[in-house]
Amino acid sequence: MFDQDLDYVLACSPKLEKFALISNYCLPDCIRIGSHSLRCVLIWHSLVDEVAAIAAPQLQRLILYCTNATGPGRTIRVKIGYAPQLAVLGYLDTAKHVLEIGNTIIKAKATKVSPHTLVPSVKVLALKVRFRVAEEVKTLLSFLRCFPEVETLHILASDNDTDHYDDPGKVKARDKLNSTFWHVVCPVNCVQSRVKKLVFDQFTGGTNQVGFLKWVLGRAMLLHKVIVVLADPDYITLSEAMDKLQPLSSKRMWANKLLHEPSLEIRGREAGHIWRYDRASDLSMSDPFIS
Repeated sequence: MFDQDLDYVLACSPKLEKFALISNYCLPDCIRIGSHSLRCVLIWHSLVDEVAAIAAPQLQRLILYCTNATGPGRTIRVKIGYAPQLAVLGYLDTAKHVLEIGNTIIKAKATKVSPHTLVPSVKVLALKVRFRVAEEVKTLLSFLRCFPEVETLHILASDNDTDHYDDPGKVKARDKLNSTFWHVVCPVNCVQSRVKKLVFDQFTGGTNQVGFLKWVLGRAMLLHKVIVVLADPDYITLSEAMDKLQPLSSKRMWANKLLHEPSLEIRGREAGHIWRYDRASDLSMSDPFIS
């Protein structure tokens, strides 16, 4: 199926509401969502170079799961053009995805927030980030600034992924954030005044991961629930995780002082858990991500 074939299928399906592209290999390499009926699009275990919601007035959900570019060293452009009802988006990957809103590419620290770079309709946002790479942490913050109304935030840490590293020594060299980094981060609107629930998946106990959690807890005025899902025991044991996370359960660490008792839940990943595409496309579920 070539790009123009997919365009033709969508053009000829005026009542189509859900579309899933699963395990495609390079073709189509550019997925243009131009449909007045589509409400849900899933790109699943696929090789693509671009996913663009160019004219999708009814689109509510855009899911990208385990996607890769069509060649080594390449990235996937995720473009949000006209999608005024888009409420659920993810996983945006700070390593693999180039986010473009309107005609602006969102870069770490380099992009100024403006009405042209905001997507206020998104309420559930999922991001994947390698916290060991400082540039990706900064990209994470830039992405968050583009979605000012997010109420549920999912963070998938991929620090245990080594596919992108040629030399383990380089990992340590790039694990550098200034000791005062989280204290001087400019305000992020959704974190300050909208986020009510945070799910942090694949927690390994890294310094930058803990720093991020402390930053969110200390800034999020409406946050009332945090779920931390531990990575495989090969990366962190329950006792190690408790040592790092126990201080965060103290009420004084939370910006939301109205809470009678902060809700910090620590979980292990369920054995054999599979995130199903039929669940992800079930529009009756407001949040299709792992929680």
